[in-house]
Amino acid sequence: MVTQEQLAALDLLIWLKTTEQAAQLAFSNQSTICRRTQTVLRQFGLKLDRGPSGRRPAGDLELLDLERQVHQQARFRGHHPLRLHVPYWTRREALRDLPEGWCANPLLPDLVCDDPVTLLRDHILDACLVTPTQLPACQDDLVLLDLYRRPIQLILFPRSDDHPTDLRDRFWWQQENGQLNLRLLSFLPESCRQRSSDWFKALAEGPAGSCPERLRRLEPSRYAGQSLTVAFLTPEMRAAQDLPSQVEETVQPYPYVERLAVLADHAAEPAVIRLQEQLVKRFAPQAAWIG
Repeated sequence: MVTQEQLAALDLLIWLKTTEQAAQLAFSNQSTICRRTQTVLRQFGLKLDRGPSGRRPAGDLELLDLERQVHQQARFRGHHPLRLHVPYWTRREALRDLPEGWCANPLLPDLVCDDPVTLLRDHILDACLVTPTQLPACQDDLVLLDLYRRPIQLILFPRSDDHPTDLRDRFWWQQENGQLNLRLLSFLPESCRQRSSDWFKALAEGPAGSCPERLRRLEPSRYAGQSLTVAFLTPEMRAAQDLPSQVEETVQPYPYVERLAVLADHAAEPAVIRLQEQLVKRFAPQAAWIG
């Protein structure tokens, strides 16, 4: 009912959120993306709503979904690149070069996909790498492959004049006195930011009297008025934020597993099998973390 290029314009816009990024991935221009998107919307009697997480078509989506499935099969047959979403920190470190036949989101920290599994189920994406917080409760229609494991560590962001030892003292003193600030980095999906907020709340509500005895004897004026910023990050996330930082090793890290997700209906596709094999090989040196 619509051409591959027309439907791709709409779906790339939904995935990448701006006509500029959609145009770059489609090797087109912004006005063409807008024109093709409007053609698809008129054809299916839909409108494009804008919400907190981006644009979504509104109306009866049954025919659009069927059309997407047809076009997805064309991608699996090699007529157009398959679409893979990768979190920014993994795209930056491990997947700058993509497997043959696949395209991915641009390497931009502000281009965040909060719910890649929904785009996968809508046949906009063909595969995605997901964080633990992005996995839905019901996974019966998905095939998941563990790619790598990492610790999520508590990271301290020092001032330029902070000494590592003083920084640790200041962390404990300010935890006791409720003077910590949480940094939520812009490239983190909303679900990761929410999980970080939950952990920060638990940290702030930690057991009373946890401060080492030697810090109880410190004069309050030594750290009064000084705020300390912290974040919960994997080593890859920490490297991606390009700011001086230090791991607080006395706080127990949380486990993190990044997984490849594909629809179970497509798990036997040769392109998906090749993708799985290449990603397993790519991530083999960093697949496991032993804390």
